[in-house]
Amino acid sequence: MGFLIFIPVPLRPSGEFGVLPYITLVAFDIETTGLDPEREEVLELAGVKFTFERVNGKLAAKEIGRFQSLVKPGKLIPEEVTRIHNITNQMVEDAPGLQSVLPGFFRFCGLSTVLVAHNASFDASFLTKGIRKHGLVVPQNPIVDSLKLLRKILPEYASHKLGEIARRLRDQTGMVLQTENLHRATYDCVVLMEVLCACLPKRYQDKDLAMDVAVKSFESVHGPALRFSQFP
Repeated sequence: MGFLIFIPVPLRPSGEFGVLPYITLVAFDIETTGLDPEREEVLELAGVKFTFERVNGKLAAKEIGRFQSLVKPGKLIPEEVTRIHNITNQMVEDAPGLQSVLPGFFRFCGLSTVLVAHNASFDASFLTKGIRKHGLVVPQNPIVDSLKLLRKILPEYASHKLGEIARRLRDQTGMVLQTENLHRATYDCVVLMEVLCACLPKRYQDKDLAMDVAVKSFESVHGPALRFSQFP
């Protein structure tokens, strides 16, 4: 009679069969009518879902999908705000309301992804306002603040604005920054994805970015992950 002998193999991120994959992230961003979530409205919501892979020995982003929608607000967009993101009242006139956009966005994210945004409390507070206003189920996805993370990884940088970091890392990301597209939600998500891919290896090894440990790895640097449930 033969015997089946099982020899455990250490798990590490890889594309090989039976090996734990990298974490799946959703870089998300919003554009709004202003800065105060109590008085202002969401105009655009976007997300880029991605994971990682090794390409010629270098960590690279592997994009999985994108979500983007303009949102019709309950107020007019001030001219000075339009000058920042170039979203006009005419552009959102026939857009769906936030109550229709949010469920589609969270279906896109899925239950097992980790969300990440630059200055995440700003974006999360606006989305939580919409979730509660429209009686939606509060998602349980952890939210990582890339601003806090990058301040720890790149302490030598005087500015941690996303566009400034992307400019300084252009040799590592291969991105030619399109400044005219900054402050549009989808493009900012793509920039964040590429910036994270360039910066995470400065602090983490592959094993730290595995599906079961990545959130703890991020929290060890920037503190507890945010949750939508913690916002009023």
